[in-house]
Amino acid sequence: AAGAALAQALQANAESRLRELFLDRTGLGPAAGAGLAALLRSSRSLEELELSRNPQLGEGLGAALSEAPWANTESKLRELHLNGTGLGPAAGAGLAELLRSSRSLEKLVLNNNPELGDGLGA
Repeated sequence: AAGAALAQALQANAESRLRELFLDRTGLGPAAGAGLAALLRSSRSLEELELSRNPQLGEGLGAALSEAPWANTESKLRELHLNGTGLGPAAGAGLAELLRSSRSLEKLVLNNNPELGDGLGA
């Protein structure tokens, strides 16, 4: 619940200057996924998001990543760390769209998500 509330608060504050958010190993669960995906789509300041080693996050985040279009042309996101987040095939389409549409992303870390391979066409 805390992760979802944090993501909603940051999304609601369009003027936030937050550039880096590190939430690795924080026990984030599926409920935080939709809020975090919405944050990625709306943030104009976030440059690095670290969500690694939250294995319960995957199902919620994966579904949310695949739902809405990545139309944030003002995104400054350079690094997205999703190592060991339990992402499965549902996240593949959303991640592919992010890679196609992002003008700023330089680093995407997806290792230790063994089920994701099916969603990426592996």
